[in-house]
Amino acid sequence: MATCLHLRRAAALPALLGLGLLHSTAAAQQTEADAADPQPAAEAPAIDPLFSPRRLTRRGGFTAGIAGGLALGSAAGFPNDVQKIGFQRHYTETGVGIGGGGYVWLGGVLADWLTFGLASGGHSLVAADHAALAGGVMLHTEVFPLFSLAERWKEVGVILDAGVGVAYTTADADSDTDVIDGALPARIGGGVFYEGIRLWKVSMGPWLYADYTWSTSVRQPGFYLGWRTALYTGP
Repeated sequence: MATCLHLRRAAALPALLGLGLLHSTAAAQQTEADAADPQPAAEAPAIDPLFSPRRLTRRGGFTAGIAGGLALGSAAGFPNDVQKIGFQRHYTETGVGIGGGGYVWLGGVLADWLTFGLASGGHSLVAADHAALAGGVMLHTEVFPLFSLAERWKEVGVILDAGVGVAYTTADADSDTDVIDGALPARIGGGVFYEGIRLWKVSMGPWLYADYTWSTSVRQPGFYLGWRTALYTGP
């Protein structure tokens, strides 16, 4: 009986060895197939071009500048007194005046085509027998909307400003009394410029701008034509 059992085990041994050899051969063939045809790696998620990092080529870092020139404008309104605002006998209108004005600003470059910061400035006018002044502090934005076009269009910019300020007008007959007082009026401004004249990190060119100052007691527009100079610390 024991002899028969040993004979059966001896007969089954070659079959087991054959199965093991077949399994090893199949595993080796599968490994070679995997090496010859590797699985594709997972693709990285696409980045929206709007948010993809770009190297600054024209403007970068911090920016500071000054713009000024000839100014035209007018003023109309009342003294800052609730007993005088809205009454015709206290109303003053200067007509068109001439003078000078300008702005200074400081900010940062967010992209080749976009800067943002703070600006301060205004204008002073003489109109007939009145002297008018308006100025203030504003949030200052510059956009270069044609930057992606031809090289010469990279230097054309658009200005957008908004903030608060002051506005006063006096008469020559009594320069100590404000015939128009805007108290703390709102201010908006906008314009265009070209800064294609470059010297190191300084860019210069003509500047055309307009602003408007208003409150319950004043309406005062201003128009500017002059020269602008800006410094960019990069790239």
